[in-house]
Amino acid sequence: MRFDEVFQNPTALYRGKPFWSWNGELDPAEIRRQIRILKEMGMGGGFLHSRVGLKTRYLGKAWFEAIRAGVDECRTHGMEAWLYDEDRWPSGSAGGLATKAPKNRAQCLVMELVPREEFKPLPGLIAAWQGRVEQDRASKLERLESPRQTRDDGGKTVLAFYARVSDCSSWYNGYTYLDTLSAEAVRDFIRITHEAYKKQIGEDFGAAVPGIFTDEPNYFSIAGRPGKRTGIPTAITTWTPRLPAVFRKMFGYDLIERLPELFLEVDGVQMSKARIDYRNCITHLFVTNFGKQIYDWCEKNRMKSTGHVLFEETLLSQTEYIGAAMRFYEYMQVPGVDLLTQHRLEYDTLKQCQSAVNQMGGKWMLSELYGCTGWDMSFEGHKAVGDWQTALGVTLRCHHLSWYTMAGEAKRDYPASIFYQSPWWKHYRVVEDYYSRLHVALTQGKCVQPLLVVHPIETMFARYRPAI
Repeated sequence: MRFDEVFQNPTALYRGKPFWSWNGELDPAEIRRQIRILKEMGMGGGFLHSRVGLKTRYLGKAWFEAIRAGVDECRTHGMEAWLYDEDRWPSGSAGGLATKAPKNRAQCLVMELVPREEFKPLPGLIAAWQGRVEQDRASKLERLESPRQTRDDGGKTVLAFYARVSDCSSWYNGYTYLDTLSAEAVRDFIRITHEAYKKQIGEDFGAAVPGIFTDEPNYFSIAGRPGKRTGIPTAITTWTPRLPAVFRKMFGYDLIERLPELFLEVDGVQMSKARIDYRNCITHLFVTNFGKQIYDWCEKNRMKSTGHVLFEETLLSQTEYIGAAMRFYEYMQVPGVDLLTQHRLEYDTLKQCQSAVNQMGGKWMLSELYGCTGWDMSFEGHKAVGDWQTALGVTLRCHHLSWYTMAGEAKRDYPASIFYQSPWWKHYRVVEDYYSRLHVALTQGKCVQPLLVVHPIETMFARYRPAI
């Protein structure tokens, strides 16, 4: 088709695909009916997204019956059925199926500061030091070759470092988040999730099913972190069993010998090489073992990996939870961001993603938008939010959310529902026609960018220390 023809009548490729929240008892006939509603609203398809309230067993027989109905109906109407790789979020645990095996569970490195006279080593001890500690500063540290090698010379604190597995949580259906730094754990996640979809609907990959959304993966999960012992100052950071070996291979020295520097200012040295190397190492493991494995699977199976990482908005939040968002974007065929509410103007979040898309010569950039805006946001509000994000490179709109049902808990899930529950749904095509035409225009040509800005994330790596 010529440009003017596509511009006048944009195909599903250029139209929005909302988070279609599957949050009740799924019925294939109802799935098909709702797809026809999405078509009438001007949408190009949707992301088939397990959500709070789901009554159908995730990845079970009835789940895949609903998936096949959705894909078939989308194919019939020239629409796109994008997959979603998790039961709720964040992506990685496969709703706990991948973390039933203890070897796949997320781990943390925990530092406890214990008065010398009270120190008793606990299971999981990696190493311990004795020295002077005042607030977040340490001096005259002496590594304890034996856990009981403490000397009674007064005023000393023991720095005890433990590897701990995350606590089980109801959010992960009674299990934990995934060790996203482990290649083997991520491989199990892909086998349980992605390969199951391939077995059921693989013949539609690359056509009616263009890709799969990965949502808020991270290396420092919020739910299920090990609890702190009462009265003992504690700090927590990311860990995986193979980290010391990988660190030595990458940087040529022993991370274990430098563990105090990850948490404390040692002997007055504010900028620690061990600290920056540790952050670069865990970022490398996260990007390579999670992001790249999924990217490679998608490349092999004619699919596109899209979505966004957790807390991509600031240098601090990236350092704590994902390392460096831009390094992860390299391994997404369609990089994306999460920009919810009507007033969250995260220009840097969009610019770093837009930069990655431009550097890789891409033309598609996703934004998960409109979530938490409430029932009373007007079409003017939809346009205001959409316009500034489109101006900063967004070409794939993922509306948050379109509810399958609003029964029970579902009605409290970050409204509004951009779907048949809203009285204006039959008029929403006006919004989508406008943006789909913009996307037709914005995906033409080549970006020319004469200005280089060096991202300062490694400065944060060097300075950041987890709170005690």
